[in-house]
Amino acid sequence: MEAKTKEQRHEEYLKKIPEFILMDDTFMNACFNEQPQLVQTVLRIIMDKPGLIVKSSQIQKVFKNLHGRSVTLDIDAVDENNVEYDIELQQANKGAAPERARFISSIIDANILDPGEDFDKLPETYVIFVTLNDVLKKGQPIYHIRRTIEGSDDVFEDKSHIIYVNSEIQNETPLGRLMHDFHCKNAGDMFNKDLAERVDQLKNTERGNQFMCKIMEDLARDERNEEKITIACKLLKMNTMSIEEIADVTGLSIEKVKELAEELKPKTA
Repeated sequence: MEAKTKEQRHEEYLKKIPEFILMDDTFMNACFNEQPQLVQTVLRIIMDKPGLIVKSSQIQKVFKNLHGRSVTLDIDAVDENNVEYDIELQQANKGAAPERARFISSIIDANILDPGEDFDKLPETYVIFVTLNDVLKKGQPIYHIRRTIEGSDDVFEDKSHIIYVNSEIQNETPLGRLMHDFHCKNAGDMFNKDLAERVDQLKNTERGNQFMCKIMEDLARDERNEEKITIACKLLKMNTMSIEEIADVTGLSIEKVKELAEELKPKTA
């Protein structure tokens, strides 16, 4: 099968743009990229805090784990009180499993403190899953999860929070209207004017279309690189080919394969 030309890929991307909703990873990346005021809009509604101020936000932020699996966060944000928020938009229930929430929360904590820094410097953190379905199956629009002390209703104050937002419930509350907007293809059907303006810009202007196409091309390239890295790691573990041969087979640079080889070496105590 012949590889598609850049022009052919571009035409395919243009056809996809009208069908996107904010629950799609690709469109979410484009919509909230360098848009802290929109992240602030979403957090104010989810957290029910109209005065919440987001001082910084970043999409697809990577938290490294040198001794195991790293994680990429959909939207990472910090408010004026240094509270840390991770917003994950999940189409599949598996992506919002309790174990994943636990892992994300732990790896955020591990990356926040500097070596030797006291544990009481850990900020308050929120891992927020916006889910396509009612993952917890309790019929609630939003679930706030905290650790409690068994035998009482007292909260174990570790400053760690997990929230599930059920996007199935699209009622006339501010949260319900936000979930409605997250499922809209057309900006004209949305309640929130800030989100609607951004969606309209991305879908109905030439500049927005070009930006969307670039996002899709970048994501496709990242996926291809991830596939190459996965293959390279498998070949390194088999230990039947040289670094140079693996680089030639996968199309990765020799330097990248060497870096992967170092990461795969057993860690010594």
